[in-house]
Amino acid sequence: MKKDSENWLKIACYDLKVVDDCFKATNYLTCLEKCHNALEKLLKGIISENSQETRKIHDLLRLASEALLINLQAEVLDLFQELNSIYMSTRYPDEFDAIMEKLDKSRTELILSKTKRTFTWLEKKLEMN
Repeated sequence: MKKDSENWLKIACYDLKVVDDCFKATNYLTCLEKCHNALEKLLKGIISENSQETRKIHDLLRLASEALLINLQAEVLDLFQELNSIYMSTRYPDEFDAIMEKLDKSRTELILSKTKRTFTWLEKKLEMN
């Protein structure tokens, strides 16, 4: 594995650990931001491993496309769309209250579970390159 890709993987694994810490502390918004970050960094690792330049973008769907991941399962597409939406809401305060009303333990736990499955799948993709 290339050094850049290895670094992306290390920081992605760190973010995934932070996800669990935030969930335990009931800090659900930060938990989901870190879910987004972990998957983003794994996608950038795959892009890097494919000898492509990693751009400073955060859209998980665009990154999946740049990582040459095609025919994504519906669950992965839905997860990427949902995490993109939550991530963007933290950047623009007019959506903050609406997103906070929707974040409870069960929804966060469901997204966290999907994130961990997707993380494992992406990690295997990275290691196979």
